Amino acid sequence: MTILMPRGMPRGTTQTAQYLDRASQTIAQHFHHSIAFGKQTVYSELAMVWNECCVPGWDGYEAIAVAPRTLRNALAVIQALPVDYPMPSVGAEADGALTLEWYRHPRWLLSVSISPEGMLYYAALFGNRDVRGAEPFLGTVPQSILDLIQRVYLYLASEHACP
Repeated sequence: MTILMPRGMPRGTTQTAQYLDRASQTIAQHFHHSIAFGKQTVYSELAMVWNECCVPGWDGYEAIAVAPRTLRNALAVIQALPVDYPMPSVGAEADGALTLEWYRHPRWLLSVSISPEGMLYYAALFGNRDVRGAEPFLGTVPQSILDLIQRVYLYLASEHACP
């Protein structure tokens, strides 16, 4: 049986225990920075899209400004993506939603629209088949969306089976 110590609690008072505490804190910080660095490109793209789309009419027509709540929700979704999953590209829609898109081919992609209310509306195209749905974002990326992301990247394996 493994007993996990609460974060911040020392393992003991010996020099060895203190060394292990410092080492695990260093490793945890390094891991955290590695994850953040791995997602830095998508964070930068999100910031760029936000800067362009946070005012009404950003599209030159009558687009709704992307709300700060929508930005926070998109950031939370990106943070919740597993580190071993491919990162999306970021876009905005005229209705004020932010989108995350995983693309392999014009007929093999997934688009997830993030609303200010925290709903994730998705549409995927796999050859001639499309999949659509909606899921609430409750702090973790729904398994149905994770499965679709994986399917987008299975395109290379099934390339010859698609038109």
